[in-house]
Amino acid sequence: MTARNTDTKQEILRIGQNLIKLYGYNAFSYADISKELNMKNAAVHYHFRGKEDLLAAILENYIQEYVAMNKQLQVSALSAMQKLELFIERYSMLVDCNCICIIGSVASDYNTLPESVKQKIGELIELVVSMVEKTLKEGQKNGEFTFSEPAHTRALLIMTNLAAGVQLARISGKKDYEFIRRALVKQLKQ
Repeated sequence: MTARNTDTKQEILRIGQNLIKLYGYNAFSYADISKELNMKNAAVHYHFRGKEDLLAAILENYIQEYVAMNKQLQVSALSAMQKLELFIERYSMLVDCNCICIIGSVASDYNTLPESVKQKIGELIELVVSMVEKTLKEGQKNGEFTFSEPAHTRALLIMTNLAAGVQLARISGKKDYEFIRRALVKQLKQ
């Protein structure tokens, strides 16, 4: 593939990701992407045969980002709270740009997605929850965090509250997300 094709493919991924986070998976088409890139739909199909292929590639990018983040966190000297704040910051950035997380944006369309894409979504969720769970265990072990339920349950509570907070912020504004974010952190310090 030439450099131009690689650049085009990356632009399609970027635009597709933005459209999914803004409108949801079923709310955009390749025509939206081709219009933004000033090209024909066939050019988009050249890189991604169908929307499910595009979504799978977007999810794979997210997985690779989290794998890289996980490696960085393992070798960092950050406290468990600082690591957790890095996860939370990803959601805060979504609020700032009026987007929702990729998982939240495809959740309503989940039953209509092909099995291969569902597997990628599951892989991403498992990776993120396990990273947060590991951070919580670290914080509990070194005395930074206090919670009574299993770390896995607490990780699920944190991740689902953040995702819901991001969606709520689209309706009620950033203040409600901030209340949720602060409460999640405060609960870990009690």
